[in-house]
Amino acid sequence: MKTGFNRRQFSSASLAVLATATCGTAPASAVPDSTSALLPTVRWGRYDITRLLLGHNPIKGQSHFSAALSREMREHFADREHGLALLRRCQQAGINTCQMGGPEIEALLEQHHAAGGRLQWIATLYSQPGAGREELKRILSLNPRPIGAQVFGNMSDALMKRGQLDRVVEHLKVVRDSGLLVGLGSHNHEVIDYAENKGWDVDFYQCCFYHSVFGFDGRRGEVFEEEDRRAMVRTIRQVAKPCIGFKVLGANRHCATPDAVERALRFAYANIKPTDVVLVGMWQKHKDQVAENVGYVRRILADLTRERTARPGSL
Repeated sequence: MKTGFNRRQFSSASLAVLATATCGTAPASAVPDSTSALLPTVRWGRYDITRLLLGHNPIKGQSHFSAALSREMREHFADREHGLALLRRCQQAGINTCQMGGPEIEALLEQHHAAGGRLQWIATLYSQPGAGREELKRILSLNPRPIGAQVFGNMSDALMKRGQLDRVVEHLKVVRDSGLLVGLGSHNHEVIDYAENKGWDVDFYQCCFYHSVFGFDGRRGEVFEEEDRRAMVRTIRQVAKPCIGFKVLGANRHCATPDAVERALRFAYANIKPTDVVLVGMWQKHKDQVAENVGYVRRILADLTRERTARPGSL
């Protein structure tokens, strides 16, 4: 797949020039005011969740694109204030929920909340089945307490590859017993199909648009192919439970221009259910990605609402 320079890829040289020359600028109509109304929401359990969530990969320096970009992200977020500013900007622009995980991220969320921040968050359960209670105990002691927890997709993918996916049920029960929303993550639509067919006790699925890790299907390295994206959105539309779609921008591969970003977001929302949400990693070093993404999502959701009103019975 061809990937040129884009809004989130910068070489070590001439960063400012590249940022100006290749990132482009979102149309003025796409960018909200500095303080915006809440994005459209869906109701999951007792929580209202905006249809765009903030993800943590840029904060962790995990670009899933290149070593250079990952390093630049790590260096940027080494200054904790940059992470706090990102959380504040998301809340200001109309996002009310993030999906994150790991001690360093949890500390950032606690600091955000202590300073008056109000972002809800969905945690990630990283531990192996049988060891989830201690991890969840630590997570539940945090302030703010998460509204849900998803079983880490890398783990469910690996278990399926070993023929042990049923072990995930142990983790799901641990989360259910805690009173949180129960989530199952995967980069493989077959994991989600299996869980749905088994009737597992989950509240939501976290679904990667691409087979981006583990090479569980015999392919090596990070894989971003159109057939995988199509397979996952078919699964998302078919399952009864709501879903979080992630890597909808292909970890930078759909970001060559602002129009490409909007097309990828539009594809995502047009091909998921009205009860589903989208998760996007963002950072602000070179431009206001939060405002850009929020602006696109507002416009896309308004367009889809008009289309669905005109065509009753459509997704």
